[in-house]
Amino acid sequence: MFARHHYLSHSHNNAARVFIAYVDGTLAGFYSVLPFPHPIVKNTFKGHRLVMLPDFQGLGLGLKLRTEVARYYTNVLGKNFTAVTSHPAIIHGLKKHPNWVLTRMGRLGKGTQSGRIHSAKDKNSTSAARYTTSWKFKK
Repeated sequence: MFARHHYLSHSHNNAARVFIAYVDGTLAGFYSVLPFPHPIVKNTFKGHRLVMLPDFQGLGLGLKLRTEVARYYTNVLGKNFTAVTSHPAIIHGLKKHPNWVLTRMGRLGKGTQSGRIHSAKDKNSTSAARYTTSWKFKK
């Protein structure tokens, strides 16, 4: 249902926990989260996919959904939460938000060359082809 509205077309990870957003009973979007095994920072979760349907884009709902899910993981579950984005409007919103801290910006490495974890249709969908930013949510 959401695949055609996301800039990456590879399949969604079945292990992700999905949070659905509704506006006045109408499906508006979703945000999914995966465990993020890290050798140093334990108990970390990472945003996997954020999609807002076209009628709800540009209203700040994506940032609100991302923030509320991150708040749930950090404040309620006591976990660490990170997110990565390359979307200019979301980057702008995260920069202004007091709970989001920028931890990395730019391109990281070459990405995968096989394209297995990226779009089978577009080999330029690897993170090496995009300017990305990484964020940590602080309590």
